[in-house]
Amino acid sequence: MSQGPNSATGRSTFSSMKYSIKNAWRDDRRGLVKGVVAWLLFGAIIIVFVFLGMTPQQAGFSQGGAAAQVNGHIVSVAEFSEQVEQLGRNERFQQFQQFGPDFATRMIRQQAIQSLIDQRLLGENLSKVGFFTSDGHVRDAIADIQPFQENGKFSPTSYLRYLQATRQDAGAFEDKVRKQLTTGRATRTFAAAMRPISLEQEFISQVENKKVNVEAMTIPTEKLVIAETIPATDVKAFMEKSDAQGRIQSYYDTHKAEFSQPEQAKVRHILIRADKAKADEVTKAKAEADKIVAELKGGSDFAKLAAAKSADPGSKANGGLIDYFPRGAMVPEFEAYAFSGKVGEISEPIQTNFGFHVIKIEDRKAASEKKLEEVKEDIAEIVIAQEKSREEIATLEKALASGDTAAITNFGTKHRLNWTETGAFPVNADSLPKVGGGDQAVNMAFRLSSEKPYATELVRQGPQAILLRYKALPPEAKAAAKNEKQPTASPEARAERMASQRSEEAFEQWIGGLRKSAKITINPELGVSTAAADPE
Repeated sequence: MSQGPNSATGRSTFSSMKYSIKNAWRDDRRGLVKGVVAWLLFGAIIIVFVFLGMTPQQAGFSQGGAAAQVNGHIVSVAEFSEQVEQLGRNERFQQFQQFGPDFATRMIRQQAIQSLIDQRLLGENLSKVGFFTSDGHVRDAIADIQPFQENGKFSPTSYLRYLQATRQDAGAFEDKVRKQLTTGRATRTFAAAMRPISLEQEFISQVENKKVNVEAMTIPTEKLVIAETIPATDVKAFMEKSDAQGRIQSYYDTHKAEFSQPEQAKVRHILIRADKAKADEVTKAKAEADKIVAELKGGSDFAKLAAAKSADPGSKANGGLIDYFPRGAMVPEFEAYAFSGKVGEISEPIQTNFGFHVIKIEDRKAASEKKLEEVKEDIAEIVIAQEKSREEIATLEKALASGDTAAITNFGTKHRLNWTETGAFPVNADSLPKVGGGDQAVNMAFRLSSEKPYATELVRQGPQAILLRYKALPPEAKAAAKNEKQPTASPEARAERMASQRSEEAFEQWIGGLRKSAKITINPELGVSTAAADPE
């Protein structure tokens, strides 16, 4: 779906204005209103409420009360419900479902309230800086909305039907359209003001075509020093410190999974494959599985039969053996028997999507958890190793800041860390090839040279840090870069892209300032909050 002021995304309401910022300033005519306002504002509303017959109550539009207040102005629960519904249908927000429904719901609700708060702030401040929309423009915009037309002309009947279905009066609806149009004008003005001059475009184009090459050393920040290498004397000295027990307890409490083992099963199985959709194949496979069960119960060796007849390539060579596995590792039907049947027994044929399994449970281990007393010395080693790792990293950072190349070299040698050459990459790369590091690493790489080969700081990346050093492009890479035909965008396209990026940043800075100076409260019963809101 295209994005606009009424379609907030994960970053903010104004990050989602990207479509308007990139394209709107090129055409400030009725076509823009039709393309942006009609699709964004009504595309997700009219289809649901009018054409599919959903009532406002079904989507929560009948709810009363305040979801938030912005400088004393109410954001209603009905508006909040509507915004949640819209974002819930947005493909970008649907991707949050992979992290679980609770996370997705929380993110959608949080972004919905932030979007509405930002819209209120815009509505208050756009007129103050000279942006407004006349009644004539509002009428034209509504008349151009396709679902309100019949035979190519505006239909008052269709318009009224929509207002009745959504329980809105004409004044409130027209005010919504006016805000959309005014916001669109503001974004186009920002973009026009940020458009670069031709000399600047040429300079940027030259920079974008430049490529560099670096070497990267990936450093495990918490496991630079191996816990198993900590001497017993160091462990003893640590245990005598006054804060040792508290630190050990804290680590144990936050890393219990490291000291626990879930219930596990060890089995042998024989698989006879069968497609569930093919009845003849299922019947034949079941008969063969029944025959195998009879052979096993008659005394045949399970491992030999598995090696001869099982269709599972992963376990066949090992006599059908599947070593200890926890719950959740196998298909449900297989797992149910593995964790409920008696050890040593032979199952009847068990059907899964793969076919029929004959299973023998070899052993099971009950879930277990090591007590703190059993692992406290192991934890002491880990805590000491982490502490020493951080000390080593701090020493390296001092060497980087001071340009002590000898100390930097000694660090890599001491910890047996290797350098990885990235190969040539441009300034607009998302991250370093083969290494990662994101924009920060790319920006840092372009500041390196033969005179200043080492980065002055580390790039942090989760439990790792990346150290960069300059590496000259090999001759063949230089020749290739020189002869390479860069995909050159037109001056108009480059100007549009730069204006888009700059205006988006400027707009976000402006609304960010408005948030800081505003009095914003959110109804705690919604269970959401934003960084812009004051605590109740």
